[in-house]
Formats: sequence, structure tokens, C-alpha cells
Amino acid sequence: MNLAFEILFWTSLGWLLYVFILYPLFVAILARIRPCPIQKSDSYLPEVCFVMAAYNEEEVIGRRLQSYVDLEYPREKLYFKIGSDGSSDQTDEIVMEYQKRDQTIDLRRFNRVGKTEIVYTLAEESDSEIIIFCDADIELTQDVLKTIVACFADEEVGGVVARVIYEDTDKNVGNVGETTYRGMEDALRRNESLWYSTVSPTGQCFAVRNGSYTPLNDFRMSDDLNLAITIQLHGRRVWYEPNAVVEEINLRNLWTECKRRLRMGQQSMATFLRYEGTKWPWRGRVAFQIWSHKVLRNLAALPALLFFASSLVLWNSLALYQWVGILGLVWVGLCVIGLIVEVTRLKLPVIGYPLYFTMMVATLAIGSFRAIFSGEGLAMWTSPRIKH
Repeated sequence: MNLAFEILFWTSLGWLLYVFILYPLFVAILARIRPCPIQKSDSYLPEVCFVMAAYNEEEVIGRRLQSYVDLEYPREKLYFKIGSDGSSDQTDEIVMEYQKRDQTIDLRRFNRVGKTEIVYTLAEESDSEIIIFCDADIELTQDVLKTIVACFADEEVGGVVARVIYEDTDKNVGNVGETTYRGMEDALRRNESLWYSTVSPTGQCFAVRNGSYTPLNDFRMSDDLNLAITIQLHGRRVWYEPNAVVEEINLRNLWTECKRRLRMGQQSMATFLRYEGTKWPWRGRVAFQIWSHKVLRNLAALPALLFFASSLVLWNSLALYQWVGILGLVWVGLCVIGLIVEVTRLKLPVIGYPLYFTMMVATLAIGSFRAIFSGEGLAMWTSPRIKH
């Protein structure tokens, strides 16, 4: 009996170590000893089309459009297609006001079809060489577009991922936790890009070369992950550019962040399972990275739970299991304290790190298992921000 739980304990530990330590370390070493940089050119100025879905974004879309208007780029080479997904607030009216002043802005209305269908529909209608998929709550710095398109001067590049920073308007557990996680994820994206290509795009701002990806026919999948996967299956690279900075107006709390992770987990897993080239980790470099960076991490709640539970079952076997069990109980206690901090809105968000990490891992896993057992992603969406 104990042997079975010992196998569970050590297998679960190995899974967690690989996902959170060994794979990032492996990629960092490869990026250092065998870097593969790209060839950029500031003189490369192709035609660019932004595509964006918006649903009740009146709080942020004005600033978003103003940052587009202020871009340092030839206006005759710029277009902005916006799809309003049945917005019931002032989103459409705000966009139309900007449309009167800037003829490169185009608004189309949809009837609650979901973000993925909107952005892919708008992208397929564009003849621009570069298409940038972006969110409504992103503000563009003036020179970010030139920084992004310079990367496409390298013909091997099929996609460019921007670096997202956050305007933290509320120092709660959800905001602080996401900011910390994003910093670690950016380092991994950078190293994967230097190795060859990253499999972790930021959906907030992801630029692609037109024709380098496979359009979706099932809009319940993840739009940005489909882009990243199919670009690489077509033989091109997805490059993370740390100098291409965009700012997200980050109005979130723990609960909105959990809803977002549930959706991400379900859409991501459904997307991974869609392609034969990524279904199993031994089917090439892209599949290996997808499984190491995404699939095993999205399911990490399972080994974490088994690791803790088996340590309690094996409590009387070795002191090691007792220490692991004690640390697990301390972690649970910290999560409870973090929950109190979040509910009472105390200004101690750093205490909420264990809670944020636990909720992130748990909700990603729940969403992933939904996709595994149902075989479906998720189309409908709402803004993951706090409404004031």
C-alpha cells in the first residue's frame, strides 16, 4: 500500500519540478549556449492592420483608440478593424466618434458570437502584410509598432509577441499575483525565442504575418494559441520582443482572474488537442514545447494535490513526508490568510501570493479537464475586469 503512495509522491514531485524548474532551466541554458537571434530592420515599414473584439469596453476603449491615433507610423499604411460583440454600453458610440476623425478606423457589429470568431473574421478580410491581434484594454506606446514590424524583416518570423506591462489601479491579490507571474513567464518566452520560438503568446498584443497561420473553423478554441501553433507548424518562428512594450489597464481582482484562467484552460487544452502535430510530446520540437510549457503546467494541480495527499498518507513512514505534509498545511494556512486579505481588501497583497498561485493552478486545471472530457473549448466571453 505504501509503495503505491510513494510512487505517487515521487512521480508528482518530478512532474512539478520539471514544469516549474527543470524545463525553464533547460531552455535558459539552450538560449545561452546556442542562441538564434533574428535579423531586424528599422527601414521595414509594411502595411499593418489591427483587429480587435470589444464587448462593453466603454471604460478603456477611448484611451485605446487614442494610443492608436498617436502611433508613429505612416498613416497610409495603417488600418484598425474593430468588432463590437453586441456591446450594450457606450462602446460603439465612442468608436464612432474616433471613426469620424480617423478614416482608418472601421467598426463592425456582431451579435454575441465571441472574441475568436470576431478577430478571425476581421483578419481574413484584411490584405495587409502584418495583422496585429489586440485587446481593447491595451495602450500602445508611440514607437511600439515600428519595434514590432522591424522583427518581420526576418523572413523566418511569422509572429511577434509584445511585452505587456500593467497599469495597476488596484493593488489586490489578482493584480499583484498576475504581474509577478507575468514577469517569470516573460523570461521563459525570451529564452524560448532565443532557442528558436516561443509557444506562449500574449493575446493582448500578438502580431502575425498574413498567410503564415491556419484560420480556425471552430471558434471555441484559443485564438492566440492557434496562431502560435500553426505559425510554427508552417515552419516559421514566433518571436518574443521585450522592447515592444504595451500597457494593459489592469482592473482585475482574484475572482475575475479565476474566471479568465478557467476560460484560458478550457480553450488552450481544446486547441492543443486539435492538431495531430501537438497531441503527443514526441512529435517534434513544437509538440515538446507545448507539452512542457503549457499542457503539463495547465494540469499541474493534479500532481500538486497528489503530492500533498500522499505525504499525509505516508506521514509515519519518514520524516521527509512529515516535513512535506507540514509545509503543505502551512501553504493551506497562507491561502486562507490570503483569502481574508482579498475579501477584506486589506492593503497587504504580497500575502496573497500563495492564494493566487493556488487558484491559478486550480482553475487552469479545471478548465483543461473540461476540454479533455467534453472535447470542446469556449466561445462566449466577458471582460475580465472589475466594473466601476
